[in-house]
Amino acid sequence: MAGRTAAVIVAAELRDYQRINAEAARLLNGGVQRIRIEGVEGQRLLLWGLRGDWSAVIELRGAAGPELAAELDAAGLTVVCRGPVADGAGRSLQDGRLLLLDSAGVALGYDQAGGLIVAAGPVGARPGLAQRGGDLVLLGRVGRLAGERQRGGRIGYCAELAGADAGFGATGGRVCRLPPRLDPPGLVGLDPEDRAMVERALNLVNQFQTVNPDVAEPT
Repeated sequence: MAGRTAAVIVAAELRDYQRINAEAARLLNGGVQRIRIEGVEGQRLLLWGLRGDWSAVIELRGAAGPELAAELDAAGLTVVCRGPVADGAGRSLQDGRLLLLDSAGVALGYDQAGGLIVAAGPVGARPGLAQRGGDLVLLGRVGRLAGERQRGGRIGYCAELAGADAGFGATGGRVCRLPPRLDPPGLVGLDPEDRAMVERALNLVNQFQTVNPDVAEPT
């Protein structure tokens, strides 16, 4: 594996999430910096509980099942999903970055403790449920009860795009109200720390909006 920097995992060949996750960890431990998981078809718990000091990107193509990247604890790892994601993505995220370029289901970022979650598309109800740390940035439409029972961390969304009862039962944390225009003139009125968070989120989306040509094709 020496010198290998990119690899592809074909989900249909391994099928079981435990085998897919074990192969991803094996590649990361071997120094692979870019991994693509191809043909994802609703597998649950993909990349669940990965922990390490890697500096890498994992991209998923297809529709991810529930609890994508749950309990992820890897500061240098960026997980990018290009298809829709089911409920509970980023549950109890400890560290790392999770970028969702398509739609997300219910309870995105439930019990998030750290790291950064960015949703570029619409998300279902209860994003940020019981959030206790980290940053959750919602750039599209948001279902009802955003930030329900928030205890810590920071959640950003545009009030005009959010459903009813945002912040219900919240006891702590911070809410960043995003402006309708997410360009430099639109962001100028934000608190500097909030603006920095939003700019990080937008830069991440811009980085991965197009298909990455650097990830190896399946052989």
